[in-house]
Amino acid sequence: MENKEIHISTACLTDLDEILHLQKRAFRTEAELHGNYDIEPLKQTYESILSDYTSYIFLKAVYEGKIIGSVKYRVLDDRVWIGKLIVDTGHRRQGLGRRLLTEIEMVNPETEKFQLFTAASSTHNIRLYESAGYRINRQYQDANQADLLMVEMEKIVRNRKPDSV
Repeated sequence: MENKEIHISTACLTDLDEILHLQKRAFRTEAELHGNYDIEPLKQTYESILSDYTSYIFLKAVYEGKIIGSVKYRVLDDRVWIGKLIVDTGHRRQGLGRRLLTEIEMVNPETEKFQLFTAASSTHNIRLYESAGYRINRQYQDANQADLLMVEMEKIVRNRKPDSV
């Protein structure tokens, strides 16, 4: 991936439609893995992602003018909550997901705790997050799908605050 000119930046309102279409393509593999196509990322509407845009910051990864990755996050009192990390199927396993996670950490240098979740059976996601320093904090049943076990993961980064001059 290092040879490709991929630029990560904050997404604009005009990027939401493209991000939503990418999300639906990207989450089809999760739906196939679980044998369940009735998952929120596949059902999300434009109005819903527009609502998310008012309370989350979206990052986008662009290659040759096309969005090939995205993630949303929001800063809470004591942590940054991360959701819907997506990478186009043709660009997976090249470090882009890790780059998006790293970018969130870089733009939030005062934050020590980063939190996200994924399905417990999504071993490829869990491996990615663990390789980026996340650890499983707890398991729980999905509130909308009782048969889906989820894991909450977090990363604690100490001593990130800039030194006093």
